[in-house]
Amino acid sequence: MKRRQLLIVILGIGFLIVVTFLGTSLEALIPRKPTAPVQVAQAGPYQVTLQVSPNPPSINQPANLSLQIVKKASGQLVSNARVILASSMQSMDMGTEEIVARSQSPGLYQAQAHLSMGGSWQLHVQITVPGSPAATTNFDITTQ
Repeated sequence: MKRRQLLIVILGIGFLIVVTFLGTSLEALIPRKPTAPVQVAQAGPYQVTLQVSPNPPSINQPANLSLQIVKKASGQLVSNARVILASSMQSMDMGTEEIVARSQSPGLYQAQAHLSMGGSWQLHVQITVPGSPAATTNFDITTQ
């Protein structure tokens, strides 16, 4: 009787190991939607354009993120904004990395993100201009 119970426990543990292995293997085999070379999104009164370099981003090096922020109504570049980026993996909790983008020229902000695992990531962008409420938008990035 004890041998039978031991066999059931060993088979159960083996089954869990196989299911875990298959789940992580299938994640790697599922084709991923590539990151668009240029993405445009609306964040309140602003139009935000994102370019990622290298594209697709690699897990071995930081991704360079360039954001152009324009007031949609006037087409004027936004030069006095505080831009905070938060990257988080969509399929697994890898934590959230917050990055403050630096202004490079009027309307152009740059940052580097460490996307440490292959898969789909969401980049949350928060734009704060003095005297205006914060505006947010999201972009999807796929790493290889």
